[in-house]
Amino acid sequence: MDKKQQIMDVAIELFAKRGYENTPISAICKHSNVSKGLAFHHFENKEGLLREVFLRMAQIIEEVGDNVDLVNEELSTKERFVSHLEKIFLSMTCAEHKLYYQFDFQVLCQPALRTLLKDLFDERYQLMLESFQSILNDIPSADSLVDSHMLIAELDGIALNYLFAEDEYPLTKIKQRFIKKHLLLLGL
Repeated sequence: MDKKQQIMDVAIELFAKRGYENTPISAICKHSNVSKGLAFHHFENKEGLLREVFLRMAQIIEEVGDNVDLVNEELSTKERFVSHLEKIFLSMTCAEHKLYYQFDFQVLCQPALRTLLKDLFDERYQLMLESFQSILNDIPSADSLVDSHMLIAELDGIALNYLFAEDEYPLTKIKQRFIKKHLLLLGL
């Protein structure tokens, strides 16, 4: 594994478990077996590392949307919609992505970090919004903007509960009911 990615992976894990403020660069270096010099070679400072982590998160979200667009060009609107939701739920369950999402929710609860990363949050949200709108625009009963915001909000809530659940969380059943509910709502 490349050292830069190794540093990012450890940072994500420690940020998710300890929080950004409680994770010094020295702990990230120790857990990734790299020197501070190498860490600062790849990242200007801790804030630079934080921004790289969020850029990676935006990339994951963009990849989910890109995969749906590439694979589903011949599918009906309903099939594209279901496939897109399936990919999002699958991304939620990926171990690497789970750490990103856990850290993401922690950052959202910290006003100073939210302000620091506002441009990246806005960009990422816009990508998610556009990925839903591109499908919902083809559904006559949909209000593509409002429905896209609703879908994102509901998915965030599901992800939050799933990520921090202590016991077995029925994500598969929730996914099935979520998709069924939205197909009914949209008249599909």
